[in-house]
Amino acid sequence: MKTSLSIQYAQMQLGIVSLRKHQIKPIQSILDHRDTLVIAPTSSGKSAIYQIAALTMAEEKGQWTLVVEPTLSLISDQVQKLKNRKIPAAYITSLNHAEHRRIYHDLSRGKLSLLYMTPEKVATVDFQIATRDNPPWLVVVDEAHCVLDWGSTFRPAYLELGRRISWMASQSHRPVIAAFTATAPSQEREEITQSLGMTKPCLFTMSLRRDNIILLKEDCTGCDIKYRLKRLKHYIRKYGSTGQVVVYCSSKKYADLVFNYLDDRFPDKIAKCHAYMDPNRRQRNELDFIYGSKRIMVATTAFGMGVDAAAMRLVVHFQLPLSVVDYYQQVGRAGRDGQKSHAVLLYGEEDIPLNQYILRSEQYSKSTRSWVDRRLKEMAEIAASDDCIMRQVVAALGEEDPVNCNHCTNCQKARRCSHED
Repeated sequence: MKTSLSIQYAQMQLGIVSLRKHQIKPIQSILDHRDTLVIAPTSSGKSAIYQIAALTMAEEKGQWTLVVEPTLSLISDQVQKLKNRKIPAAYITSLNHAEHRRIYHDLSRGKLSLLYMTPEKVATVDFQIATRDNPPWLVVVDEAHCVLDWGSTFRPAYLELGRRISWMASQSHRPVIAAFTATAPSQEREEITQSLGMTKPCLFTMSLRRDNIILLKEDCTGCDIKYRLKRLKHYIRKYGSTGQVVVYCSSKKYADLVFNYLDDRFPDKIAKCHAYMDPNRRQRNELDFIYGSKRIMVATTAFGMGVDAAAMRLVVHFQLPLSVVDYYQQVGRAGRDGQKSHAVLLYGEEDIPLNQYILRSEQYSKSTRSWVDRRLKEMAEIAASDDCIMRQVVAALGEEDPVNCNHCTNCQKARRCSHED
């Protein structure tokens, strides 16, 4: 498919030599003013899809794009990369309040192509006033699984996004909506598009397999915490010596315990991140890890999205994740540069009541409670199964007819057994 000169110019602005086949059709779908849902794995170039569409319309029509992201780190990272390429982009967050008036002024004068913010900022009166007579032509919802995952609990602004977008409609049209995620199982895709108010969305899917990530697991049922800590140290030394490492823990308590254990054994190389930390300290720790002054991050699910550490070679789950979505998102932090990487799951039957306790602490509705319980059960079944881990995970996320990866723990075991027979 040929690309227009405007698209080619947008590529040049972003420093993209050539587009991949799976990027061209969704770009064209968005430029044709069709609501678009893209399901694609980490490192597949999702950002380039909406950025090229945004820059193309900015060049041809002088129109701007709103990008909704879940985290401040993701927002600042994306905007800085665009600014480094002299692309007119800005963000509205609680960290740059003094700049809001200038940013909205630049927006009204057509000086911005992309404006990034969290869903909470979309709901503010300032934003509504600033965009009342100048709505975006395109609204991008990145990491769109957060609409369901977080909207039903601690970030209700996600469930308001659809209504907020409908209010942005001018007399001629409402904005085009483009949603992107790596983790939306088939049954959840319709819920996301309905919540956002998307109209007959075009769906584009890529294989979610990450063949450069070797998925390993170890059943620690009945073993004490000291055993898991020793195995964690073993895996870090075996697979994490040449790059960065993230260790995911189910709670602050375990994150603190693992941090203290590893800090004694890998001094001056460990950082920590969880939701109960001072925000400034937490941000410093994240930056220390991202820029390489700390090599190992011990974290809860508070850490992950927006982390662009290309040389991450190992992700370890110290306990069973809460869902397949969480698991896939977190192991997907590894190997973003395409190099061989590992993800190790340490799990045990005792993790299930621990996770149930964590989930009970959230204020879920009855229907949402049933949904999160099913997702935990699904993750536990995959961990306990002898079938290919990668095949089970991508199947749970909606991929049709997946095949075995041939290198996860279960595939290696099956191969050894066949040789012995």
